[in-house]
Amino acid sequence: MPDRDPAAPVTWPTDFPGTWLGCPREPLLQVLGRGIDRFGQEPVLLFDDGAAFTGQQLREQAERFAGYLAPMLSAGDRVALALGNRAEYVIAFLAVLANRGVVVSLSPDIGPHDARYAVENAGCVLAITDPGSDAVMGELVGTAPSLRKTIKVGEPEPFGFAHLLEGVAPLRLEDVEASLDDMVDIGYTSGTTGLPKALGGRHTETLRYMDVHLRRRSARSEPVRMLMPLQLHYGDPLTYLFGAMCSGDSLVLMRKFSASRFWDVARSSGATDILTIGSVPTMLLARPEGPADRDHSIRHATALAIPRDSHAELERRFGFPWNETYGSSESGPALSMPPHAAAEFVGTGAIGIPLPDVEARLVDPDGRVLEGPGSGELELSGEIVFGGYLDNPKATAEVLHDGWLRTGDLMRRDARGVFYFEGRRKELIRRSGINVSPAEVEAVLRRHPAVLDAAVVPVEDPVMGEEVKAYVELVPGAPFDPAGLIEFCAQQLTRQKVPRYVEHRVEPFPRTPTQRIPKKELMVGGAHTTDAAWDRLEHRPEGG
Repeated sequence: MPDRDPAAPVTWPTDFPGTWLGCPREPLLQVLGRGIDRFGQEPVLLFDDGAAFTGQQLREQAERFAGYLAPMLSAGDRVALALGNRAEYVIAFLAVLANRGVVVSLSPDIGPHDARYAVENAGCVLAITDPGSDAVMGELVGTAPSLRKTIKVGEPEPFGFAHLLEGVAPLRLEDVEASLDDMVDIGYTSGTTGLPKALGGRHTETLRYMDVHLRRRSARSEPVRMLMPLQLHYGDPLTYLFGAMCSGDSLVLMRKFSASRFWDVARSSGATDILTIGSVPTMLLARPEGPADRDHSIRHATALAIPRDSHAELERRFGFPWNETYGSSESGPALSMPPHAAAEFVGTGAIGIPLPDVEARLVDPDGRVLEGPGSGELELSGEIVFGGYLDNPKATAEVLHDGWLRTGDLMRRDARGVFYFEGRRKELIRRSGINVSPAEVEAVLRRHPAVLDAAVVPVEDPVMGEEVKAYVELVPGAPFDPAGLIEFCAQQLTRQKVPRYVEHRVEPFPRTPTQRIPKKELMVGGAHTTDAAWDRLEHRPEGG
């Protein structure tokens, strides 16, 4: 085989399957019904505590629960689903779809304000709850105009709805007369400003996620068992499970992510692959190194936002390749690094290239399209999932124009067509006319041996307009040395990007289900304050 030209454009293999060759464009339950049946008594869904559920169990329980829901639901009715990681989440999701209902996916830890907003905004008629969400949802019955009742999951798993099903005739999944244009689910974004926006996914959008997964999966002949540390309500675990049902693979879910147990779960479950997102890689690397790091059967990682400076260490320490991918709730899967090219980009921060059915371009702040190498905002078109926010034309118009999606992400494209993430447009800090990317400063801080994680934000300043503040969570036992952290940043960043303020997070950072840090939760009274922060200007040397 000839050596690859290091200057040649990076492309997908010529035999990469074309669009919709992985998953047929048929109503979702038609596709899943065939997939579930191939499992029979074999497990398709497993959990980190050893619980395992077969295709037959999931089908039987879903069809019985669908029969129970049938008198309560009409086509298009919205049902809030606020369950943790347990089999009944999947059962309830399928049962609602069998009635042509729409699932509104919510966290089981949702608070009263967010719950009311989502239930009223979506017009939910039912809520399916677990012990974590039942009280919050129950308070909305009779006060939220549309919500008629809550249905609480019981025990034991996966028979948590058995107390409701005596004498109920099952409703066969494939008997639903669904349209590809039917809405399947509604999720809520959590942007940097304003109320969450509702995104409605139709059959075609869920099928496209599955199609991309199955087309990429087709290059491998061996069985795949994917280990995921995410919650089902986030979305990715469910679409991976649906894809697994069609490919004959299986999915292992952690009830709750735990870095200390991660490799034990990987080993005991026989997982072959993992998906990580947010700070999961950083948290895994923060654990003491030991023999368990390679005592597993993992062969491949798919990851969103691999920390650039830790990429090589992740592969060395854990013994398998970590492959970057990129997407959003609005776009679905969009960019990824082709496996054959991944090794040469380790440690560069490269995300990859557009999937074969996606177009990507960069635009400058005035909307002019940039050709060739350069930096700008990423826009996407082609087979992406976004058709607009529900009942929110203003927000839709802000991101969708002329068939292109404004992602809000700043990217760099090199001479080979490979994209690199540089930060979020709306998160940029404007310090004395200079744009500072929080992601860039955070990446430097995470390289410091005492820093477990960091969050960088703007704070108002009468002279500079905005100043740079860093919250840091330290490795257990490490001393807080803000001057040392500032010096570390100054050695790697231009002067304008070095934080002025550093605040020590004594408590662990709050985390979203994807292990990202929700920076709005760090605010005090709706703003990032400096009262508890170390100020480098107050501690600079004489004459500095």
